[in-house]
Amino acid sequence: SEKNLSKLPEILEIKYGTFGIQNEKTLYPMGFHDQRTHEAEQAIATYKNGLEYHQQQKFLMAWPWPDKVLIWSGFSWENGEQGPPGCEPDQDLCTPKSVFDSATGQLQCMGTPTTSPMPDEEAQSRRWVCEHRWDGIAGLVGFRRACRGLATTVLPSEPGKLAFRAGDECLVALVRGTNTRWPQGFGRLGDWLLKGLQTGLPAGRYCDVAQLSSRFEPGTKSCPNEVVIKNDGTVAKGAVKEGDLLAIYTGARLPGLGGAGGAGGGGGG
Repeated sequence: SEKNLSKLPEILEIKYGTFGIQNEKTLYPMGFHDQRTHEAEQAIATYKNGLEYHQQQKFLMAWPWPDKVLIWSGFSWENGEQGPPGCEPDQDLCTPKSVFDSATGQLQCMGTPTTSPMPDEEAQSRRWVCEHRWDGIAGLVGFRRACRGLATTVLPSEPGKLAFRAGDECLVALVRGTNTRWPQGFGRLGDWLLKGLQTGLPAGRYCDVAQLSSRFEPGTKSCPNEVVIKNDGTVAKGAVKEGDLLAIYTGARLPGLGGAGGAGGGGGG
């Protein structure tokens, strides 16, 4: 439910996609080409929904139950008849513009959204969006490989916030965001300070891979967002931003505070 925040954990109870097809034979897509709308619509997942869409695709990557998921990546449009940049409806044949700048070789992708919905200037533009390159998606590939198929355990939280452990080595936490075009009635929930949350994970200093623009590499010394877990499994320091998702796992721990298992005392929220 959009407005009944207490029902948020029920999203983990979804255990079907296409009826009659086994999970291991099913591909769960974030979106598809014909599911396009001229304007942003909350009920239809497109880049035009901005941060909401990004949180949804992060969740699809972090949710352990689906065996196979497909992250959409494409171009922006003003109407559903338009093709990629460089192609117009009246053309029988066309050559799409490259996603790379011909002079500099730099990517010409839309940046990671920060609001819901996306500002009209960007939503109605004609350019490459590259949703798969938005911050966090590349980092979540390793998380998915490590945590896919593990049993989930919902952790205590307040309405509008959800945290769950996958197996004994993975943790996801998220906070519902706000939408400036379609207020949902619950106002702004703010960031979630995780201090004191019992995760059940081994002690250590963890990298939130859901913020990384590239995969987590062994030997990484710091991350944009970090979580410190004490010897008793509780969070000493860590937070999830409003409208965002956090994902940590034992395969993406950082040096210091015991690294692979000896984190001690507290820290700020």
